[in-house]
Amino acid sequence: MTVIEITGTPEERISPRQRWSHYFVLLFGVVGLLVGMNLRDSALNAVSVYVNTEAGIRAAYPHNWLIDFDPDYVFRVRNTTEIGFKTTIQIAIRPVGANTTGWNVLTAQTLNRAQTLAAYNVTSIEPYTLPDETQATIMNYSYVAADTNPFLQSAPVAVRGSDILVIKRGQAIIITFLSDAQLYDQNIRILNRFLRDLEF
Repeated sequence: MTVIEITGTPEERISPRQRWSHYFVLLFGVVGLLVGMNLRDSALNAVSVYVNTEAGIRAAYPHNWLIDFDPDYVFRVRNTTEIGFKTTIQIAIRPVGANTTGWNVLTAQTLNRAQTLAAYNVTSIEPYTLPDETQATIMNYSYVAADTNPFLQSAPVAVRGSDILVIKRGQAIIITFLSDAQLYDQNIRILNRFLRDLEF
């Protein structure tokens, strides 16, 4: 008669050193993830500072945006890395008379744009409070932007825009924000951060 003995495989014992090494690997993985997220947020939120002492404006804009100047505005920054319509922030200053109201300035803006922008449409005009409690007026609008370069055949883009108007020291300060209509709600945080750091 044959006796068959069945025995289980011996349990592998993990030494305390191996156990602690597992914990350290997990800990280093979590720390690496947090450091990576922090670096990413720092890169995304990095800003450059623009100061114009003559106009009395100090603004912090996204670091990788392109800045340009023109007689029609104090400065303009655009996200040139964006595909399609480039999200834009612009500040313009217009001298105004003592009796000029915000409505007069915004009406002039509307008349000028209606002549040059396709399907221009004002959607709302309402009071607005800036982060520093300055009272302003905001005009929201939309239009269709088409590429003016005849060699680039791209589909027209629906654009949403906002003009924030403040009348101060005999000047109308107009902060303009433009974005692809589909990305407007996502990009509005950029404007909010810009307004928090804006001084004029």
